[in-house]
Amino acid sequence: MPSSIKLLIVADHASNYIPRKYRKLGISNSDLQSHIAFDIGAKNLTINLAKKLKQSYYLSNFSRLLIDPNRKETDRELITVKSFGVEIPKNLNISLQEREHRINFFYNFYHKNLENFVKKKINKYKKVFVVSVHSFTKNSENFNRGIEVGLLWNKSMDLLLPIQRNLKDNKIHFGRNYPYSGFHYNNTIDRLCMNFYLKNITIEIRNDLICDQKGIKKYVKLMSNIFKEFLNE
Repeated sequence: MPSSIKLLIVADHASNYIPRKYRKLGISNSDLQSHIAFDIGAKNLTINLAKKLKQSYYLSNFSRLLIDPNRKETDRELITVKSFGVEIPKNLNISLQEREHRINFFYNFYHKNLENFVKKKINKYKKVFVVSVHSFTKNSENFNRGIEVGLLWNKSMDLLLPIQRNLKDNKIHFGRNYPYSGFHYNNTIDRLCMNFYLKNITIEIRNDLICDQKGIKKYVKLMSNIFKEFLNE
């Protein structure tokens, strides 16, 4: 008998792709391959986790340096001019026309298709849970983050509480609304929940822990065991 519950796993920062016409926004190849351009490991983790659980996933196909889908349109970091001390030359003093182009062609297109995707799942399943997957950097000049996993929540704690219990049982060092606050950095989830009430959580995993297949395999196993509980409700 098919499940009446669907899990949708979303990765806002899955890609570092920048169209050729933007000439990598003026940054180096090494910066393009770094965490400033995308969430390292998030794409592979999302795909493998969804396949293991036989659930759905939704990925971005452009770099957050072009425009960040997990920021509000009014956010200063929507099109960032500097990330972790690295200046993004072709984001400096962009024209209003170019800003509107990126909003319409990348940002709005991403969110419109995601919303339609969610609508289809809601029409088909009694319950739809949304999990947003990100990765974060362990250290820089200004911080050294020791946690392995961050759980970001805002209004909904329905998934937070059982997930943190499971992480404790597995002796995983985690933070709540750390290293980022779910009250400020959860735009994609917040947009979806304006239109649909969905149980949701954002999961941040330290990127040095999921930068290779061994790490991906470990966290896919951990997260799949956790989410199996929800799917078997």
